[in-house]
Amino acid sequence: MSESILSLLDSFPEGVIQVRQGMVYRANPMARHYLPQLSEGAPLPECLVLPKNATTGAGSFTFGPTSYTFSCALAQGDIIVFFRPAPQTALTGAQLDGALQQLRSFLGEFLAEVGPLTQGGEEGAHLPSAAFGKSFHRAFRLVGNLEYMQQSATGSVPFQSSSLDLDGLCRQVVEQARGPLEAAGIALDYEGEGGGLLIPGDSALLKRLILGLMANSARATQEGRITLALRRAGSRALLTLSDNGPLPDQRQLEAMLQQGASQDIPLPSQGAGLGLSIARDIVALHHGSLLIQWGQSSPTVVVSLPTGPLDPRTTVGTPRVQRDGGLDPVLVELSDVLPAQLFSLDSLD
Repeated sequence: MSESILSLLDSFPEGVIQVRQGMVYRANPMARHYLPQLSEGAPLPECLVLPKNATTGAGSFTFGPTSYTFSCALAQGDIIVFFRPAPQTALTGAQLDGALQQLRSFLGEFLAEVGPLTQGGEEGAHLPSAAFGKSFHRAFRLVGNLEYMQQSATGSVPFQSSSLDLDGLCRQVVEQARGPLEAAGIALDYEGEGGGLLIPGDSALLKRLILGLMANSARATQEGRITLALRRAGSRALLTLSDNGPLPDQRQLEAMLQQGASQDIPLPSQGAGLGLSIARDIVALHHGSLLIQWGQSSPTVVVSLPTGPLDPRTTVGTPRVQRDGGLDPVLVELSDVLPAQLFSLDSLD
């Protein structure tokens, strides 16, 4: 880089790190202010995960009590990282507009399904449970996401950390989600190292995180293949979710990253735009990082979670199958991408 560019980066209001061959080559004053442990010639902090085999990426990470958002790109063989403290998790205007648009759409679907049955239909007519069930599951998920955002804004998200077998949790989620996704024409694979991988974490929140990321991949690939992979990297557990979908266009990419100046209302196929905010928040609660990397193929999501410290007083185990409000959480989280015939309200209490 030229001296003029280096001088500009030194006065930049965001943290800037120049990474060369995995080591810190240069860090501007704001970067050293945010991350005092940065040292030229030393490795990057483990909390910050950079793209592998991709030209650009963006995500979030947590250091101490603070969460940061970052973006990075290749420049003359080096990786340039820009980062700053993450804004508080709260509904943006675009997210609220998207949520209200979806709720209005769901209400219209409910009326379309239930209305004819209230206008002198044949005696003994039955509620069309499949179509209604899908709409109900989608609405239930949206309300749950709005509730989560409200809890996050007030710091009241229920979080119960214990020693958790993340490999066991991933295998359980994949086993539960494989059948429903196959019905949507999507294959689901899991690649784990085996033998278990213990981390401190909240099993319910991590399950929600994995399913939410799967739903995003399924929406992108439509009919294709999703791969969830888990491996250990030093003192971190790396979860990678990839698919064989097409490279998104600029608007789709901005919507995925919740960036861009337009802040358009999400397209019907994009949901309400809350999923990534919730994923970032769950990762931050676990003192982890989340990276979306892309190049010439579909974006890949990498989640890095610390493997310690573990509480020796807690019992290790994978979570029991849970149901929420009488609904299967797998069907709830994947409801936007699954066919209607999988949904029924017969099991509701």
